[in-house]
Amino acid sequence: MAQSLSGIIAGDEVMKGSLASYTFEYMEIASYTILIAAAKSLDETEGAHFCEENLREEVAMADWLKNHLPATTKQFFTRADTESENAKR
Repeated sequence: MAQSLSGIIAGDEVMKGSLASYTFEYMEIASYTILIAAAKSLDETEGAHFCEENLREEVAMADWLKNHLPATTKQFFTRADTESENAKR
């Protein structure tokens, strides 16, 4: 909600959203890494396996976001040159 409200003033919510998404993926990666270590230390192999599958998905998404950030940034600046505020969102 705070991100939405700040976007009204700044008009760069696309970039803020990209940053937040990338950051959140790495928080999830850290969380699954911790859960895997905890599950393994408790001999919970099924739980560790489940978390390892999710970890792979989160790493893939973080990589996808990282690979698309340059193009997203370029497109944002291209749209920012237009007069339309909606083009930046």
